[in-house]
Amino acid sequence: MGFNIYDELPEATSPSRYHGTSKYHGTDKQVLAEIFLQHAIGGVLPVTPWYAASKSLAREFPEQLGCLDDPAILGRVFQMIDDNHDGILDEDEFVSGIYELLHPTTEEAKTLSNRIAKAVLRPVDNDFGHVQSVAIIGAGVAGLQVARRLMEIGISCTIFEKSENVGGVWQKNYADFGLQVPKELYEFPDFPYPDDFKCDLFPTGPEVQSYIELYAKTFKLYEVTQFKTVVLELQPNGGKRGWTVVFEKGKQRSYKAFDYLVVATGMYSWPPHMPVARGSSRFNGQILHSCTFTDRKVASGKKVVVVGGGKSAIDNAVAAAKEGSKTTLVCRSWHWPVPRYLLNLVPFKYATYSRFGHWFLHPHHEEGAAATWLHGTCAPVKWLWWRAVELMFRGQFQLPRSITPEEGIETDLFSGGQILNYEFRDMVKSGQIQTVCGSIDKFTETGVVLVDGSQLDADLVIYGTGFAKNYDVFDKVIQSKLNIQKDGLYLYRNIIPPRVPDVAFIGCEVSTFNNILSQGLQALWLQKMLSGQMQLPKPGSMEFVIQKEQAWKRTWMPPASSRASLYQLHMTKYHDMLVQDIGGQRFRKMPNCFGELFMPYTARDFASLFPRGSK
Repeated sequence: MGFNIYDELPEATSPSRYHGTSKYHGTDKQVLAEIFLQHAIGGVLPVTPWYAASKSLAREFPEQLGCLDDPAILGRVFQMIDDNHDGILDEDEFVSGIYELLHPTTEEAKTLSNRIAKAVLRPVDNDFGHVQSVAIIGAGVAGLQVARRLMEIGISCTIFEKSENVGGVWQKNYADFGLQVPKELYEFPDFPYPDDFKCDLFPTGPEVQSYIELYAKTFKLYEVTQFKTVVLELQPNGGKRGWTVVFEKGKQRSYKAFDYLVVATGMYSWPPHMPVARGSSRFNGQILHSCTFTDRKVASGKKVVVVGGGKSAIDNAVAAAKEGSKTTLVCRSWHWPVPRYLLNLVPFKYATYSRFGHWFLHPHHEEGAAATWLHGTCAPVKWLWWRAVELMFRGQFQLPRSITPEEGIETDLFSGGQILNYEFRDMVKSGQIQTVCGSIDKFTETGVVLVDGSQLDADLVIYGTGFAKNYDVFDKVIQSKLNIQKDGLYLYRNIIPPRVPDVAFIGCEVSTFNNILSQGLQALWLQKMLSGQMQLPKPGSMEFVIQKEQAWKRTWMPPASSRASLYQLHMTKYHDMLVQDIGGQRFRKMPNCFGELFMPYTARDFASLFPRGSK
């Protein structure tokens, strides 16, 4: 009989004074002396045995010293208790020094003890019966749906929002922003657009914002939101489960403890990513990020250079060209545009939001043996399919060779996919927008110099280069336990960090072509988990799944700082996994076999998963 080390290895509780199961006996000083003698060599404790002793200390005093496995903290503790600074600890230094840390009286010990307390985490526990209150960071579409789902089961929620309204990035964004998909592909699964709600087929940004506000008002989510509130720190609750939110409102700092924490700050929140080239201080013009280019009149009569190749950069270039005297789009590599209608006839959703279209993608790592074999056998057919798609898109957008992407569309869609109308195409063709493949080397007083030495005159430079990720609300030690990689934060189901208890990331670590639906399903998944209707795997099992996903993405997805979060067109598989986890049926259109295979999936296909009172 086989033994699965991930699923079956028992999560044994380490002996400790906290659990009343310590293998040591006596007072704190007597216990410290025993730990010292256990690890000492020749009556002293050099650096290497000190590491082993620190693990015993962390097990024995988890509430005060539970994070001694972090090298930075360990070094500071050693420095404090090594009285004669000889790099070796004798018994008196060890016992008196650690005792002072456990019961601080000096300023140095108090400071270090408080520092350690910010990073001490309780062991991971997948029983969430204690959860009565939840802090939600962010009042965008993810945070609002989380609050809606948890309030349904009687959990008290508080949303912390730094701005003055709900909506996240939809409140205010770059000039002429809006949905790149029709409205049926961007709606709450439990709250479709009302019949009397007036908006375009492809809603503008303000129309989407109105829809989000209506959702928040309908379900009384404004009442649980603290606006103009900046979250400064997220700290563990000392020896208790949960988190303390340190926040500032009206220049007043406050603290509030919660049983559980949800981070819902979005994929595109803050800070803006601006790789500004050298010499920018010499530039006589204006430098903006796309998120601050909110009025295209700013470009009126100016020579504009837009940096970037993503959707926001192209939208910025189109908006600037309508007002400016000259507009140039500069990017290092081009991405495939996707038309709203294939061959100007068929809505793109039939190819990108259906299981038929999903089958042509790189197979997911959880596919069964038969599906994997079929994908391999049909690889030449799939290759021909994508080359035909590229030919079609080149024809529809009349792409000249100079801006035709080098990457195949089947992989490029996972790093720069963008659904466009023909405005950009027509402006390039008419000369209103110039395109340059390259990057800025430096600024001059009157413009920019590219890496190939060519110069561009400019009065205004706009960086449409997206946003960076920032986890600094968490302590550095906790960030190390999150195991953040160069290509992003890998989580179980893009939601749960296996080694950090009582926290979930909703909407901020996953990107699909239907984010509002993905976040709605994540919120429902979290509801089932916290209510006990779904059991999480053990941490080792979750890490095993993460490792497989990490390896899968790194074998074929283009390198990117956000690769961990990317699902894009693989959203069909991602949604399947979430639905199956909560005991739902993943084939939402059955018994209509034709519809299941060829019809696009929308939020309304999942509406029956949500409680009747939601509709």
